[in-house]
Amino acid sequence: LPCLQIVHETLRGKCSTRKANASNLKCELNLNDKDMFVLVTEDGMECKSEDDKRWNGIRATLDIMKGKYMFEVEVVEGMVRVGWSAGFAKLELGIDDKSFGYGSTGKKSWNRKFEDYGEPFEEGDIIGCMLDREKQTISFSKNGRDLGVAYKLSPDMQGIGLKPHICGKGFMAAAKFDGPMEYPVEGYVPVGEIDPTHTPQGTSQAKGKRPPLCMILEPTRDLAEQTYKCMTTFNKYLDNPTVRITLFVGGIDEKEQFRALEEGVDIVVGTLQKLMDYVRRGKLDVTHLKFLVLDEADDLQKKDDRKEIPRLNAQIKRGRRDRVQTLFFSATLHTPEVKQMIEDITDRPIWVDLKGKDSVPETVHHVALYIDPYQDLQWSDQEIAVRAKMPKEQPELDGVHSKQSMSAIDSRHPEALKLSEKIKIMKPKMVVKIADAFGMSQCLVFCRTNVDCNNLEDYLNRLGGTKAYGGKMETGKENPYSCVVLAGMRNQDERRSNLESFKEGDVRFLICTDVAARGIDIAGLPFVIQTTLPDDIENYIHRIGRCGRAERMGLAISIVATEKEKVWYHKCPSRGKDCKPWPGNTKLTIPFGPDQKLRPRDDANWIIDEGGCCIWYDEPDLIKKVETRIGMPMKVMDPEDFSVPGVLESPLGEAGKKRIKKETVVKEPPSRRAQMRKKEEAAVVVYGAKKGDKTLAMSAKHTSVLD
Repeated sequence: LPCLQIVHETLRGKCSTRKANASNLKCELNLNDKDMFVLVTEDGMECKSEDDKRWNGIRATLDIMKGKYMFEVEVVEGMVRVGWSAGFAKLELGIDDKSFGYGSTGKKSWNRKFEDYGEPFEEGDIIGCMLDREKQTISFSKNGRDLGVAYKLSPDMQGIGLKPHICGKGFMAAAKFDGPMEYPVEGYVPVGEIDPTHTPQGTSQAKGKRPPLCMILEPTRDLAEQTYKCMTTFNKYLDNPTVRITLFVGGIDEKEQFRALEEGVDIVVGTLQKLMDYVRRGKLDVTHLKFLVLDEADDLQKKDDRKEIPRLNAQIKRGRRDRVQTLFFSATLHTPEVKQMIEDITDRPIWVDLKGKDSVPETVHHVALYIDPYQDLQWSDQEIAVRAKMPKEQPELDGVHSKQSMSAIDSRHPEALKLSEKIKIMKPKMVVKIADAFGMSQCLVFCRTNVDCNNLEDYLNRLGGTKAYGGKMETGKENPYSCVVLAGMRNQDERRSNLESFKEGDVRFLICTDVAARGIDIAGLPFVIQTTLPDDIENYIHRIGRCGRAERMGLAISIVATEKEKVWYHKCPSRGKDCKPWPGNTKLTIPFGPDQKLRPRDDANWIIDEGGCCIWYDEPDLIKKVETRIGMPMKVMDPEDFSVPGVLESPLGEAGKKRIKKETVVKEPPSRRAQMRKKEEAAVVVYGAKKGDKTLAMSAKHTSVLD
């Protein structure tokens, strides 16, 4: 909101920011206006190209519309041309009618015409380039000696700005835009000391485009779309002028995005990969940004394998003397990698911590429900899926155990393979049992992989006796286990439609991978179930944080196996799509850690590399890491009646509570105060309602009694 507000105030001219003046305008070589083979130093004053086969060029940042200005170029090596050109001219100086050059061979070049002028120059020479917009002339000097007027500009050039321009073959050159000049020329001012009224960059009257003032980076398309919708919703209340906001993600027609850029855009929202693509291609001007926003910054950092964020930051701030504010948002900004990135790209950062490093919101009850594959579930299939039309349907498995294992480690642990397969059967059944026990009308279910999501969706649909949810033409209510999937392998339109169907209550379950763990906002979501703990513990905080938002109570249940489970971990080129032999290579591999580096080999815990696509997933170890991360032991849900001591009573009512054998020793009856304390510890909680809403809590209590 503050970004949107300040952008709007800036456009209205009512913001208290300074007007352009000579102190906040800087001329330097422009990274966004060069050939790909040209390299530029960090200060934007030196450039070079090792390509000696063709001419490669670069322009500076400022257009000159009025006045008399000059800059100097020192030739370090190679063949060089220097001069002036329009911002839309070709980067090879002198081959069209809007660029005017002078080359090291002693010829001037314009519109592919090469004529004798001055004299040749070489390494060590300093060439002065003078532009007089009053007399509309261009002239050059060599080591302080005036070579005379080279060009008389035609009348049609009077309304076109000209920029300093350097190009060459296998060259290196150093530009000087700020005074004092090595060889000053009377009457000419260094370009770096330009009067703001003499350049469009100073008067904000650049032709054709309105460069963006704010860029918001998101780690996923789904988050980018959500942020874009929020911004456009808020923008409805702003006018005179309306702020132009554009979304940049994959799956959108590029022609529309190009059109938006040509017409001018004030706020850009998108994924890092897409926005950097436009920046590299010179389509997106980042030199006027006031705000760079990194949403879910730790996730952006993890996915930034090519180190695009530091390069983007340098590009935005290079040549700027005014302030550019960089903002990082996440529930988990405390990792060493994120802290290092913050130190690298910000100056004296200020931390605003709303809840503390290891804190989980008070509105979220997060508990662990352990399943032990050595023991069978105590309910029949009919008792598990009490609302099912086809209760005897069984979960679809992922294929890890469909054939004899190829792993040498597995051959020595046949019992572990049996337990792993049993875990895969038990977990989907527990999802159904828990959801029905708590009467969950809306629940977000996290699975580890796309395959797991597909299998759970298939199982729930078969229990309900229906096919997959078909969209708005149906309500989904005919299936008591109606569900949709939000996962990376689904196309963007389907993901968008599925999320909306879940938000609007048309389906009961949203099954997702970690693509929805961060930032996705579902108003009043009461329940989250994790079928598998995340291997990146920071994602645990983000997952459970989907519920318990906006002061409403939420319950997050993690189904945790007490034994290891063998799972797919595809490193093959097809990422599992064409893993051979079918259904996949069940030899073991070593997984990556949260730092994106391979974990060390550990034979004792079966972490070895056999060249396969499987790992042994150790949830007992992960739960210890979660407890370390949150700084407290996990609350444990009773596996029989689903109560949690001190948190919530059993949802099964008196008849469903586990039967406890009467003790032979007669105990002293509890005091009245102890009885009251016990009632307070296991108070009725209405998930999805605001914390402390006594009216709803009382209604829920009465309803449970009537049941």
